Amino acid sequence: MPKVRVKYVTSALREHHDRILEAVALLDKILSSPSPDPEAVRFLIQFIQQFVDQCHHSIEEYILFQGVNRQGFPYLGSPIHVMTSEHGVGRYLSRVMEELYTAWREGDQNALKDLFDYARLYIDHISDHILKENNVLFPMLESSYAEVSASKTVEEIERENQHEYWISKLEELKSKWSAH
Repeated sequence: MPKVRVKYVTSALREHHDRILEAVALLDKILSSPSPDPEAVRFLIQFIQQFVDQCHHSIEEYILFQGVNRQGFPYLGSPIHVMTSEHGVGRYLSRVMEELYTAWREGDQNALKDLFDYARLYIDHISDHILKENNVLFPMLESSYAEVSASKTVEEIERENQHEYWISKLEELKSKWSAH
């Protein structure tokens, strides 16, 4: 198994965190507008499911977390246990948002209010989650481990999960909404 530098992985993950925070701020802005753009909302829910969960969380779970666990960093009762549990909460909230989006688009106007409420829950959840990773977990791992063994690289996971596509589409949407 190839070795991967921990600080390289956490640096890439911090960059992802910045993009994730931009995306959820945009989701909040769009859902708070008098008439939310359905296509923009759909894209941002997909961004959460594909970029955040499939790409970003895969790098954390398959490279960083497993790598330090194999080197003796505990899982049960550790910050990694908390973070992976929180990944599950994020998956749940994104599935609910997807269902509420579908109901809204099928004519259920009450679903839009519920979608806004669940989006706020997700935004608060992911914002707190990112703060814990950036300010507690990543510095802890960076100070304890120089390298980890991993079956894939950051670049492989990003390529498999269309990282560049999601980032470019997010940039387009941000540009479109910057004037609002």
